Amino acid sequence: IKELCDLVKPQYGILTAVGKQHLETFGTYQNVLSTKAELLDALTDGYAFVNGDNKDCVTIYEDCQAKEKHLFGIKGESLYLRAGDVQVTREGSTFTLYTEDGGSARCSTKLLGRHNILNIAGAAACAYRIGLTLEEIQRGIAKVEPVEHRLQLIPGPVTVIDDAFNANPAGVRAALDVLAQFDGRRIVVTPGMIELGDEEEEQNEAFGRRLAKCADIVLLVGEIRTIPI
Repeated sequence: IKELCDLVKPQYGILTAVGKQHLETFGTYQNVLSTKAELLDALTDGYAFVNGDNKDCVTIYEDCQAKEKHLFGIKGESLYLRAGDVQVTREGSTFTLYTEDGGSARCSTKLLGRHNILNIAGAAACAYRIGLTLEEIQRGIAKVEPVEHRLQLIPGPVTVIDDAFNANPAGVRAALDVLAQFDGRRIVVTPGMIELGDEEEEQNEAFGRRLAKCADIVLLVGEIRTIPI
């Protein structure tokens, strides 16, 4: 991240989350934290927008020396921009954006999951600070399309939720929360989570316990990583 920031000199940075991923290569969670913080470290003449619902993000925010910094979120208080009154369905989500200066706008998105509302709130906070109106932001949110393989809804005789890209604990929890909202027989196909270092077995066991609560059938692909599940 530092190398990229040295190259492009960003003026705006959005920190959406810090989670346990790529531990196999990073070694420790502290290394993940430090690396995520490199984005905000590069914003001494710029603007930082940080997830106020994530305690580790808030820790990075408190140390941030950006020219200007703001918090966004769903649950937090004293936020520059907050997404509230959230309603999540299988068709997408609706929520209200509230700004710290008293503005509000009811928004709808095709994206699935509460975590995507948090991501939208971060983008909206940046857009609002740049000068877009809430009405312009509202129209933009309605046009957002899902990214391939990230909770991508594929309708048909059998509804498919393609989340093949994600393989970290936070992403898995979000995907299963979405799955739990659907009626009918719920089938999960998974090879388990990878690149979690010493925590891989423990995290895959936790994945298995969550699967047992929301899936009717689980098809495990491969042997080594699926034994804990």
